[in-house]
Amino acid sequence: MSYLSDTFIQCPTIQRMIDDMFLTCPNPPEFLPSLEAIIAGQKAAGIAQTVADGSGKVRNVQVVYTPRLKESDVTSGSGARTCTAVAERKNNYADYTIDPNVWNRADDSFTTAELATVCTEDVQSLIAKKISLIIDVLERDIATQTAAELVALAGEWGTTADGAFTVNGSNELVVAQYVSAATKAIDYSSMSTIDLALQMAGYCAPPIIVGGTAMYQYGQFVNHGCCATSGVNILDMANDYGKVIMYDKRVATALGSQLKSIAFQPGSVALITYNEAPQVPNLGANYAKFRVNSPRTGIPIDITMSDNCGVISIIGFANTKLVGLPTDAYAIGDELNGTVMINKILVTNPA
Repeated sequence: MSYLSDTFIQCPTIQRMIDDMFLTCPNPPEFLPSLEAIIAGQKAAGIAQTVADGSGKVRNVQVVYTPRLKESDVTSGSGARTCTAVAERKNNYADYTIDPNVWNRADDSFTTAELATVCTEDVQSLIAKKISLIIDVLERDIATQTAAELVALAGEWGTTADGAFTVNGSNELVVAQYVSAATKAIDYSSMSTIDLALQMAGYCAPPIIVGGTAMYQYGQFVNHGCCATSGVNILDMANDYGKVIMYDKRVATALGSQLKSIAFQPGSVALITYNEAPQVPNLGANYAKFRVNSPRTGIPIDITMSDNCGVISIIGFANTKLVGLPTDAYAIGDELNGTVMINKILVTNPA
């Protein structure tokens, strides 16, 4: 049907997706450097796979280890040799597991009635978009949680590093960006101090350093294994430069200062995940439960979809836990006692 009008008809509102109209950063746009580094460096088929292998079962895993003998355990003597040992040393063990009832959740919904009136893509694309947004926010939340767990796992530097360099009461190696903050003259000795302290703390692979702006900027000043946040092969960078230095706002927040960072050896920590949903989708009359691996980090997310009288609910669950080496892997009296290859660094500058 047509109508006559004595006025011009206004142009209708046109809707377009923002990605079609502007150049935007890929989703997700936020950097997650420490989380990506942890996942890239953890040992395949290691503790994470042993505790929860994806079958929906959780196991308590005992990791058995024998601390190395101390040099002070060696005795000197002369004359006839004895043939009876004077000591018997036992194995130690540490328990690792994950609580399936502690999880992070994000959700979204829409109604079937809205599909008839909203200017949007087909329902499959709409659902896929909502799931991707849920995975994105869960991944960012996991990164925040993992940063706090990483800081909580930090150990000691060991007596050799403590004696050679300045390590404060919070087990932070103290280094400087500048010889003088007033003149901004770079202190090039700090990188050597970090390298040697990490060696003294038992590191046997290129370290990854994440945290506040001070350490990141210092890495830029001396151009030493710096600087990355995302979009690079972290382990390749570590091998090429001997270390990786990355800014991570979440780690800086967990440490409580932009002057602080944390170093860890790849493989010294592992992210355990648990999934209730099977790999094969579980379908019912009005619900579906399945697992989706994040295309960015590979973290498996449980997705539940349900239809409640025309209200479509989409819920994502993530269950993760960061674990590290046992704190007594080295015996009391050993120079490495209390070290776990996770260490804190503090940047301070003389006036």
